[in-house]
Amino acid sequence: MKVSVVVPVYNTGEDLSRCAESVLSQTLDDYEVIFADDGSSDGTEKRLDELAAEHERVRVIHLPASGGPGGPRNAGIDAAHGDYVYFLDDDDWLGPEALERMHAMAVRNDSDIVIGKMVGHGRKVPRAMFRTSRDHADVLDDALYGILTPHKLFRRSFLGEHGIRFAEGPVRLEDHRFVLKAYFRAGTISVLADYPCCHWMKRPGSYSRSRPDPAHYYGALREVLDIVDEHVEPGRDRDRYYVHWYRGKILKRFGESGFLDAPADYRRAVYDEARSLALERFGAGVDEWLPLRMRVRSALLRADAHDDLFSLAEAERGVTLATALDGMRWDGDRLAVRFTARLVYRDGTPFALRDGRWEPPVRFRLPEDVLDATREPCRLDLYIRRRADGADHPLPLTAQPAGEFAASGEAMLHADEGPALTPGVWDLVARLDVGGWTVERRLQGAVEIPARGRLTPYRTENGNLSVRVRVPSKCPLKRVIGKIPGARQAVRRLRA
Repeated sequence: MKVSVVVPVYNTGEDLSRCAESVLSQTLDDYEVIFADDGSSDGTEKRLDELAAEHERVRVIHLPASGGPGGPRNAGIDAAHGDYVYFLDDDDWLGPEALERMHAMAVRNDSDIVIGKMVGHGRKVPRAMFRTSRDHADVLDDALYGILTPHKLFRRSFLGEHGIRFAEGPVRLEDHRFVLKAYFRAGTISVLADYPCCHWMKRPGSYSRSRPDPAHYYGALREVLDIVDEHVEPGRDRDRYYVHWYRGKILKRFGESGFLDAPADYRRAVYDEARSLALERFGAGVDEWLPLRMRVRSALLRADAHDDLFSLAEAERGVTLATALDGMRWDGDRLAVRFTARLVYRDGTPFALRDGRWEPPVRFRLPEDVLDATREPCRLDLYIRRRADGADHPLPLTAQPAGEFAASGEAMLHADEGPALTPGVWDLVARLDVGGWTVERRLQGAVEIPARGRLTPYRTENGNLSVRVRVPSKCPLKRVIGKIPGARQAVRRLRA
């Protein structure tokens, strides 16, 4: 058997339907689906048995409640028959060709791990991982630590040979520990970026979204860092690994709305545990890899400037993009879109610099080099996002600075060049990554350009720019004519 899909399940109810439909409609010819039920009691357990009775490729494992997904995933590994194992959560779903494409890549490259493109729904997925497919990827250079969830294809014999298992019970960061151990032992890791394999959902009330005990959470993070220490010597590379968790699990949390809205005593407990861990494990070398936004938070944390840190985090809440459509034109059948994107605070006030240093919206004293913004890279992207399922593709783009914390660019869109666009509605989404702020927003502006080829640009009721993609023409001659400059005009003259 080629692939076993392992799905830990707990009291999902009707939310299981989309997941089940997606794994049962895969184009791969030889695979199985293992639902590992972690003591469900809301009827989910009966629904799983019904699925197993209806579909030969479905198996169900009923387990006593453990309080976390690690135990069910381990049970799925033990029961699997496939050469490869893919882990999917019960509220996520797969693209129809996901297993077939990932398995083909694994076989072609003799991969121990294949990371299929993930599309976030209510979750942010790091774009750097999926900008291009890579047969042989590097964990550091290709930023594979950007997503440490187990939504990946693993060679089953590889997991068994190295004894790679999930921590069981109600524990935190069990997925980080599993994936990190696999990364360090893998011979070949491949990335499939040209097809949306996994649709990753944010479900309210899920275990990963509940408020963790600070001591337990940062104790689990220490165990993750211990794994890094086992495989990476102190120095530059270890700092590059460490910065991922310092930035994402400590500094970033201080600005999350759910954390800022938590009771004051909980925020203080998190702060105290985080600061203790920062001083214990994250040396000054880690700060050198931090972008401006996180570098400032780190300096305030290390200085024990509690009130300043939380005032700044509150002032940054709601940072967004001001986007502007600067113009559109047709280049043959390609649509050129010129636009500008600028970072602004919640009230619309633009970000500001003075003498090359960021001027935060609250006042505090820090060394000038901490606020230095002159070395901060700025990346501008324009994505076309399918409204039906959130799948998106970056468009070819040329960009240039447009002032402080702003950039402008021109992107090219064609229905049949690069990623082929399926018929339907696609939205244009600008994304600016500068100084540690990564913000995206629908492109806004008036549309005054006719339809051409398969593309019809239009302005939505909310003032956003979208494109309707029509069904491809069945006539080969029409497609050929559409690609020859001036041919359409010549045909019109002949008709006249």
